[in-house]
Parts: sequence; structure tokens; C-alpha cells
Amino acid sequence: MAVNNRHLLLIHTSPFHGCENEFNHWYDRVHLAEVLAVPGFVGAQRFILPQTPGERRRYVAIYELESDDIAATMERFEKARPTMSTTPALDPASVTVELLTAVTPMVTPGQPQ
Repeated sequence: MAVNNRHLLLIHTSPFHGCENEFNHWYDRVHLAEVLAVPGFVGAQRFILPQTPGERRRYVAIYELESDDIAATMERFEKARPTMSTTPALDPASVTVELLTAVTPMVTPGQPQ
């Protein structure tokens, strides 16, 4: 697959105060699988940003996509979203979404350039 057919979808979220366990349970046990059921989504991993004074802790879900037609893949994702579950623990005001397309192959130590 060509390098520009590899994409990352970054979704930043936060739970409401006091709802972190419910939020993480839903995200890890339910939501990741729902998103990965969309054709073109091939991997997912969640991260937490380190605590910063004065800011809420925030999570990032990074989805790997492989698609020759990213617009069609994202359209399938948008059509599937209403059928996906949600949780009252998710603060909807915290959600931000970024779609990235690779411009280079993955570079690893010692790999010829």
C-alpha cells in the first residue's frame, strides 16, 4: 500500500469529573471495537496526556486507517457513528478530531534513507 494510503485519526476526549472509570471501561471495552468494525480502520490505541497544572487530564484515541479513498472511509465512519454507543461519562465539549495522512514511510533506527 502506498504511503499516502496510510492515515491516522486522532480523537481527543475527556470524561466528566468523577466519571473516569466508567469512561475508560466504555472506551476500552465497547467503543474501540465499534470503530474498528468500520472498513478501513485497522488498528486503535489509547493514550493519556500527562497531567498539566490547571488543565484537565485528556485522552487521545489513535486509529490507524488504510484506504485508497479516505473520503469514502470517513463517510462510512460518519454513517456508522449514530449506531455506535456512547456514555454519559464523556464530556462532549472535550472532543476534538484530527485526520492525518502519511507523507513518508515509517522510519526506524538504522533503516537506510
